Amino acid sequence: MTAHPSQAFTYRCLSPSDFEALHKCFLAAFVDYVVSMQISADHFRQRLFRDGVELELSVAAFAEIEMVGFSLNAPGKWQGVETAYDAGTAVLPSYRGEGVGKNMFAFMTQILKERNVHQCLLEVISTNVPAVRLYKNLGFEQTRTLAVLRSETFPSSRNTSGVELRTSPDLNWSQLKEFWSGEPSWQNSIAAIERVKSECTLVAGYDGGGECVGYGVAFNPGGTLMQLAVADKNRRKGIGSTILAALHEDQGAKPLKINNVDYEIPEAIAFYETNGFKIVLDQFEMIKKL
Repeated sequence: MTAHPSQAFTYRCLSPSDFEALHKCFLAAFVDYVVSMQISADHFRQRLFRDGVELELSVAAFAEIEMVGFSLNAPGKWQGVETAYDAGTAVLPSYRGEGVGKNMFAFMTQILKERNVHQCLLEVISTNVPAVRLYKNLGFEQTRTLAVLRSETFPSSRNTSGVELRTSPDLNWSQLKEFWSGEPSWQNSIAAIERVKSECTLVAGYDGGGECVGYGVAFNPGGTLMQLAVADKNRRKGIGSTILAALHEDQGAKPLKINNVDYEIPEAIAFYETNGFKIVLDQFEMIKKL
């Protein structure tokens, strides 16, 4: 780490004109990350849109004219509370340990309060000890432990469940929420799906009576499974595996990623592991009241 003892940092909110510099800083700040974050500008833009990031509510740190850190915020409701979701915070490696992350948070806290935001929500990789320590020192409290999984094998797309699969169905969320065993994370929420619905593959399974008994949603640009659920009375009949295989096949047999499966739903993790997925890392979901 390079020290900058006389360096004065400035902090300000971002604007759309900062996108190119932000993408450059994103790539450089995450160059040594535990998972690859080296994505194209188009993919980065899609990621920000999916998460609901508002640049004018996001903050960056500058050393003279160079962006050296950022904190991306997405406003919305979380469990009925006005919330800012941290869609990514990072500092360039050579500027870490100089209080940039702490100062960015202090700068944006007043801005968030002025927008009547009442809490901040984020996920942090459990093994990222410096980041976990920083967030705890800032007053964040852990709410859940979440698993991130990747597919190791390509499951068979043969439909042995007896359900009819339909792609791009109309999603009746009031009905589909009844299939859930827990609350999806911010990145996989209904609001996130609705924002990027045109870039998703949606597959639903219907029984002989035309009733929807399960569904899955994959975000195509990132090869990410956002949601998959089966009605409780129809589980353990191969329906979930059939839908998962159809979504996998639609990705061209490329590996699928699943972000943020709640460890409090062990049957979900067991299902994915049975279908060829492996846990690659854990994340802590954390919240701070403002």
